[in-house]
Amino acid sequence: MIFYLQGHEILSLPAMSYLLYLDTTAKHSTILLLNDFGVISERISEHQSNHSQVINHLVEEVLAEAKISLNDIQAICVLNGPGSYTGLRISLSTAKGICYAKDLPLILLNKLDLLQWAAAKEFPGQSFCTIIQARENEYFAAFYNSEGMRLAEPSVLSSESLQTEMGANGSILCFEDPTYGNQFEYFKLVSIKRADILTICRNYFLARKYADLLSSEPFYHKNVFINKINKL
Repeated sequence: MIFYLQGHEILSLPAMSYLLYLDTTAKHSTILLLNDFGVISERISEHQSNHSQVINHLVEEVLAEAKISLNDIQAICVLNGPGSYTGLRISLSTAKGICYAKDLPLILLNKLDLLQWAAAKEFPGQSFCTIIQARENEYFAAFYNSEGMRLAEPSVLSSESLQTEMGANGSILCFEDPTYGNQFEYFKLVSIKRADILTICRNYFLARKYADLLSSEPFYHKNVFINKINKL
C-alpha cells in the first residue's frame, strides 16, 4: 500500500499497525480504529455534548470489536481543532493519558488541513481556503497553495475579511457545512471521508510526525468566553 504526504511517496510498513483516532470537536464523539487496510471499527455517540461520559467506553468498544487491546495500538491520533474548548480538551486529555500509560506517540490533526486534503482530491492543482465557523460572522480559515502547503497559520476572520482575502489571492473557498452557502457567492462543498482520515493518519505515522506530549495543547485559536456571575 502506498501513501503520499505533501507530494512525497511513502511506502507502508510491512507489519500491521493499528492507529486509534479520537474526534470530539463536534456535537458527537467519533472513535475510529484504523489499520493498513482501512477503518476496521468505529463508534459515533448519539448524545450531543456528552464527550467526557462516553469517550472511554467507545474506545473500549472499538478495541473489543476488533479483538485487540491498547497494547496493540501504535499511535493515538486526535482531531485537535479548531473547535470548542471543552470538546478539544476531552479528546486530547484522553489521548495523552493513553500515550503516557502505554508509551505511544501522539499525532495531532487540524480539521482545516483535512478539508484541504479532501478538496484537493476533487479539484487538483488548485489553491484553497478552508473554513470552519467559529462564532457568528467569524470563521477559522487557512489558505493553501496548489501543492497543498499551508501558506500561514490558521486565523480567525470575519466574513467580510474572508471575502477580501479570497479576492486578493484567488483561492477556492471550501467548507463542509452547507449552511455557510448563503453567506458566500463562490464556494465548493467538500466532505471529509473515512478514507481521507485514514490516509492522513497513516501519512503522519509513517513520517513520524508526532506531537510533543508535554507541550501539546488543544487548538482553540480563540480566547475562551467566560460568563461572569454578578454577585448581589
